[in-house]
Order: sequence, then structure tokens, then C-alpha cells
Amino acid sequence: MSGTLRKGWCPSALHPMASGDGLIVRLSLDDGIVTPALAHRLAHLARQYGNGLLDLSSRANVQLRGVTETTLSALQAELRALGLLETDEAPAAARNILISPLAGIDPQAVVDICPSVHALRERLQHDDTLHQLPDKFSFIVDDGGALSVAWEKADISFLARVSTGSAYFLVSLAGQPVGRCAADELAGAALRILRAFLQLRRDTDQRMADLVRHVSVEAIAERAALTRTPNEIGDLPLPQPIGAFRVGAYHVLGLGIPFGRLDAAALEHLADVAETGRGTLRLTPWRAILITAAEAPDAAKLADSGLIFTEGDPLRAVAACPGAPGCASGSTPTHDDARRLAPFARQLKEQGIALHVSGCAKGCAHPSAAPVTFVGRDGRYDLVRDGAAGDTAIATGFEGDQLTLVLQQLVAKADA
Repeated sequence: MSGTLRKGWCPSALHPMASGDGLIVRLSLDDGIVTPALAHRLAHLARQYGNGLLDLSSRANVQLRGVTETTLSALQAELRALGLLETDEAPAAARNILISPLAGIDPQAVVDICPSVHALRERLQHDDTLHQLPDKFSFIVDDGGALSVAWEKADISFLARVSTGSAYFLVSLAGQPVGRCAADELAGAALRILRAFLQLRRDTDQRMADLVRHVSVEAIAERAALTRTPNEIGDLPLPQPIGAFRVGAYHVLGLGIPFGRLDAAALEHLADVAETGRGTLRLTPWRAILITAAEAPDAAKLADSGLIFTEGDPLRAVAACPGAPGCASGSTPTHDDARRLAPFARQLKEQGIALHVSGCAKGCAHPSAAPVTFVGRDGRYDLVRDGAAGDTAIATGFEGDQLTLVLQQLVAKADA
């Protein structure tokens, strides 16, 4: 078998992760763009070498599920031919760059971030000193356009802004604003920050947040020669990618993927609609796929696909991991329970994730806090209020109809 199996946070094509339904093979697609031809190919690979299911991750990656040790080598050979198999020499950080999903085509964008992102990826791949970065190290590059990824968490974030006609990036480290850099200096600024991280960190500092706690953002900014500025980020609207809208010359149809899970047939339907409209698929970190096309995509052709067509759909209020039996760490059927609870969830919070149904305390589907989180443990659920899956539960041992009753009671208290 080619590659090494991992059980942890970030599988890849070369190093898959073992789970309850087989191996998970994660594909990082540059800029999150999938042509119809590639989408059809991925659907075929999911059927031939896995169980026909694919996940869209919170980092806008595609995961093939149910791959076996027997089929893995053949799958990797096909991925290599498609240019989707990384090498052992390439650092994982080069794949962990989350960008605005409409990058390069959004007229609302402050700047076209694609050249800067490509330059950053090149630096990460070819500068040997950066290969020391932890596998989980991640970046955000936001173009200031219609669908912002600035809400997402990363070790280093670059948020495009404009002042007196000049574009620049606000820089944040582990969510803390630290300075700015010119629009054409992103790769260079990132390189200085990364070298500062490697020079200042202790053995226990695996993420930027660890280093910030250890030495402060000011010390890192000074070492990285960043231009310090006040906090200019301000309030940011929650992205709402679902529905039909226009972006410049493009028609966009945003479709929600329930709990980030779709099957090969649904991916093929998406590819067909994109191809008919002379467009492509763009992945997002919000369990949604955008069809961006020259002609308006025909949503009616996707009516029976099981996808989500409006932000008001109850399922948009719920996050859920694969759970049992798909995940070896989960002991509860999270998807079934989440669907049953979804009609009540939006009453807890008007936007964003209101309910998190997690198969275990790792909270992979939604690492952040939610108004209500049910955490699977030994076949039942513990209840966490206004926290994340790993936080302390206020009650334990719920199952079946008890979950619905508890959630209804919490909704009633919120309305009182």
C-alpha cells in the first residue's frame, strides 16, 4: 500500500485516515475550483475505489470515503495522473490555504487575490525552511468581496481592504489583528511571519495561537517587520452562499450540502448543470457548492438531488459530523438525529450554526461554540450550552425522543 495511514486531524491523498467506514482520502484543490470534467472523474473514483460518498470539509476540501487498503494504491495512481496527489516533500501548509470562493471573478473584491495566493503556495512548496511548519498550520486570504471567509479560523489571516484608493491586507495571527501589508507583498509578509514563528516557537508551540500566548502578537510582529496598525477589521456580515445571484458577468447558484455529505450521483448532477451553463463548481468552507456559469444554472434539474436551495432551510442551522457507523470515534447516529432536530434549531439563533450534533468530544464538524451542542458518548448524548463539543456538559445521558424534548424546552426558554 502506498502512503501512510493516519488517524487524526488532516488526512490527505498520500496519507489517508482510517475511519469507521474505511479510509478517508482528502483532496486539496487549488483555489477550490472543480471543472465539470473533474467533478465527473471524482464521482467515478468515489464509486470505483470508495463507497460512493464524498464529504465537503470546513476547509473547502473534498474527501472520498470508504476507500480500502486494497483499492488505495490504484486510487492514488489515478489521482497522480490528475495532478491531485501531493508529494511527501510538499508541506501540508501549502494545501491549507482557504480563499474567498469567488476569487478572481467578484467585482466587489478589493483586489484579485489569486496571484498572491499562487505566490504564497509556491513559497511554501519550495522553501525548505518552511517544511518545518506543523501539518495543521493554515492560512486565510480574503478578497473583501461578496462572500467573506474572514469569519473562519486560521493561524495567519490576510483580509483585503482599501484606503485612499490603495489596496492592502490586514494581517491577523490566530484571530488577533497585528498589522498590515501592501497588496502585492502578501507572500513576502507571510514568509517573514512564518520565519518568526519558527524562530520564536518552543517545542510545544504547534499553532500560532500557542506562540501568541507565549510571546504576544507584538513580539511576533516586531520579528516579522510588520507595519503595526489599530484594529480595523470591524463588523463582518455572515456569508450567505445559498441561492441564485449574479456576480459580475457570472450567474451563481449556491447549493447547500447537508452536513457536508453528498453522493457520487449528486456530484454528477452538479457537474451536468455546470457544464450546460458553461461554468464550473466552486467549493466553500460552509458546506456549500457554488455553480458559477456564463448562463443561469437550471436549478430544476437538481430538484431530486437532496441538496439545499435556500438559506432558510432548517438544515442550514445544524452542524453534524458523520457519527456512527461512519466514524470510528462516534457512537451515535448524528446525521439521523440532526435531521430530526433541525426544525427546532433556527429558533435558537437567527443566523449561523444554532445546533451542533457531534459524535464525540472532538467536535470536528463545528469546532466553535454553538447555542446547543449534543455530544455523543457511549451511545447517548451529553448537553453543552453556549460552548463547543469539548466543553463541560450541563446534563448527560440523552437519546431518542429525549433529544427533541430537551431542545424544545431550550427553545421555549429562549422565547420566554
